[in-house]
Formats: sequence, C-alpha cells, structure tokens
Amino acid sequence: MILAKILLSLLFVSLFSVVAEAAPASLSLDSHSVILVEHTTGRVLYSRNERERISPANLTKMVTAMVALDFLDVDDIIVVGSEIRNMPAGFTTNAVSEGETTVRELLHALIVRSSGEAARVLAINTLRQRDGRFNITLDQANQGFSAIMNERARSLGTTGTSFNNTFGQHFENHFSTAYDLAIITRAFMENPILAEIAATREHGNWTNTNQMLPDAPHGHPYIIGAKAGSNTASGHMLAAAAYDDGLQLVAVVVGGTDAHRWQDTRRLMDFGFNNFRFREIAVEGDLIQTVQIENPRLGDKNTLEIVLGAGSTPLLSRAEYAALTHTITFDPLIYVESEEGTSLRAPIEEGMAVGTVSYVADGRVIFESPVLAARLVEERTFDSDMDYHLAAFFGSVFTRRALPYWVGIIGVLIGVIGIISAIRANRITRNSGRYRF
Repeated sequence: MILAKILLSLLFVSLFSVVAEAAPASLSLDSHSVILVEHTTGRVLYSRNERERISPANLTKMVTAMVALDFLDVDDIIVVGSEIRNMPAGFTTNAVSEGETTVRELLHALIVRSSGEAARVLAINTLRQRDGRFNITLDQANQGFSAIMNERARSLGTTGTSFNNTFGQHFENHFSTAYDLAIITRAFMENPILAEIAATREHGNWTNTNQMLPDAPHGHPYIIGAKAGSNTASGHMLAAAAYDDGLQLVAVVVGGTDAHRWQDTRRLMDFGFNNFRFREIAVEGDLIQTVQIENPRLGDKNTLEIVLGAGSTPLLSRAEYAALTHTITFDPLIYVESEEGTSLRAPIEEGMAVGTVSYVADGRVIFESPVLAARLVEERTFDSDMDYHLAAFFGSVFTRRALPYWVGIIGVLIGVIGIISAIRANRITRNSGRYRF
C-alpha cells in the first residue's frame, strides 16, 4: 500500500482532450515507393518501400542545381558552346541555345523545362570555376561533377544514392531511393533561389513539368515546388513540397503511371495536413503542479508551485495529441514519502530544478523538461521560530493580536517571581533555624 502511494505521489498525469482521428494503417496509393516527411524535423509521417533502389530520372537535376550554386553565382554570365550538341536520345529539349546566358536562366531551364542541355552546361562551367581551367572535356566534366554530386548527397545524410551523370540518364550505377530523394528535396527547397524557381508555373515559353503547382492541371493549393520526372526503369515520379499554416511537407512518389503520381501525392499531402500539426504542449514558466512542503519556516506557505523550465511545440498527429500524457519524477533527495501525497523537503531555492517532466504519446517520449521551484522555500529551525515570534510580538505589541504573547510574558514573570519568592523563603527558613536555643 505504501509503495503504491509512493508511486502515485511521484506520477502526475494530465490528459489533453481533443477529438482524435486515427491515422490509417495504409493509404490507398498506386505508386510503388512513397514517402511523406515533415520538412523541418525530417520525421517520416508515412512510407512504403521507401528504401528500395530506384532510378531517379529527372529528379537528379535537383542535386545538379544545388552543386552548381555551390560554385557559381546566380548572376554569372555563361557562354554556351558546342557542349549542348549530341545529347543522348530523349534528353534534348532545345531549351538552351549557344551564346551568352546566365546561371539563373540555366537553372530555370533545368528545373522548369527539365533541360538536359542545361545540366551539361552547368556541370562543365562548375568544373571550370572549381579547377580554374577552360579546356575540360564532356567526359571529364561529367565524371568530375558526378563525384561532387555524390559528395553533396552523402553530406546531406543519404546512404542509398549514387550518381554517374548530371541529368538523370539511367545506368546501373545511377540510383537512389524515395527516402534519400526526400532528404535531397528538403535541402533543395531550403535554397531560396531554387525554391523560387521550383515554384515558377510559367517561364517564357516554358511550362513547369510539375503539374501540381497551383493553377496547374493537377494543382494543389499548398504545393510550393520541387521536381517531376519519369523513365522506363522506374516509371513516373514526383518530389513535391507543400506548405500550410506553419507546416511544410515533402512527398516523394515513384513507380506509377502519370496519373498515379499526381493523385498519390495529393492523397499524401491531404493526409499529412489533416492529421499533423505543430501543437503547443508546454509553455516555459507555466504552472504544472502545486506540492506540499514538509518543513516550511513558520509563517510561510506550506505549498509550492512547480513551473516548467522549458516549452515545447512538437509535431504531433491528432491521435498522438489525444493520447498525450505528462509525468513528473521528483528529485529523490528532496522528495518526502507522505500519506497525503507529494511532499518536498525545504530548503528549496527559487528556480531550483526539483524534478523532470516527461511528455509521452504511445510509449514515445515527445519532450522532457526540468520542473522548477517558483519561489524560495526556507527551512524551519529554532532560530527561524524565534525570529518569527519576536517579529510577531513587536509588530503588534499594542494590539489584540499580541494578547497571547502578553499572557505568556505575564505568566513567565509570575513564574519567575514565584521562583524568586520561594528561594528567598527557603533562605529565611534556613537562617532562622541557626539561632534556636
């Protein structure tokens, strides 16, 4: 029984009440590999076959663009030469012409029009800038740039990706996964120049190949960019980013028909926005519990407010939010076993950490924070008792409040007088006995 009371006194549970919508065990999706992640945290919200190797096709160009901007300024003037000729079959777009252009225009051609020629021009000029020499062959540019692409991808945390060309031509050693492409898409969208270009619906005579941008044939109101692609090896695919009310999501779908990639991305985004949000569960300084104090100084309150040392606004689904509980574990050095509940032992300094609160949903720790004493609690001692009584007496010496003290003082004086009288009487008695005959 005592053990049960100790456990109950250590645990303080609060259940946040909201209407919950259970996340489906499986969404109805036709694409083979899919993943949905939250952009800032990288938390995977839904996935299927996300680590299977696929051919990334035109989604390769997101890495091409990032690497180019690592070495080139967006307003640099580029002279396009014969490198745009003799592109592999299926990769000619005629979006880039020989002559002067800018890196910005090449990036529009690369992302909006999905130009293979733009990828080749950016690669060869990146190598020229890095190595400081002009005479670079196409093979040298492709090999050198691909090596930088692989380094860049690994630096982002990818583990299942390898590039051997700049524009997405299918080879055995040119591969990625939906999981890695989600990582790449997050980095791509964090570049403000590339994010702006990826959100461009029309640029000159070009129409963005991402048909989920607002006002596009398969437009979604929250889509803000990324890249579409397809090839015979992996089918149609899309990396998409969307934003609404403080929540940014990234979805990658691979391995379906043209129609599947648009409808599956829509279903993923709708699922994410309908079920997940950043929700404030803790505010720094907020009261979380009031506890008893075992030995407070006389005159002080015998309770102490415990406040949160930190706040948190984590990403939670509706179901997680509904199931969220928090538990306080107090410092055993000041915790006191009590029949009445949780008690802490003074002295306790203001702002002192008296324990830890843990927020948990479905067995997963969402957030932890120290809990702090809201005020100073001084310990009761003999000296503090004397100070209290003296202050009480002299602070109200001529009021009814001081009556008990006056009674006590008079009682003490009477007692002292009585003792003195008794001592004197005893002395008189002893002295009188000496003179008897």
